[in-house]
Amino acid sequence: NTLALTEMVRGLSLTLKYFFDPKVTISYPFEKGPLSPRFRGEHALRRYPTGEERCIACKLCEAMYVQLKQ
Repeated sequence: NTLALTEMVRGLSLTLKYFFDPKVTISYPFEKGPLSPRFRGEHALRRYPTGEERCIACKLCEAMYVQLKQ
């Protein structure tokens, strides 16, 4: 009985600790978060000036071919 009460008090204290901590949520489109030093860029499908897609070895073309063949 005492063990359950101490566990409930520990859980409630942890909840209250995080309840009063500063919030870490950011409003993404308007605020940018910190970038890691290992950040290498964003994913993008690049194209040649002629409009043809550059191959980046993502295998999307293979997946599309299988879907079109079925």
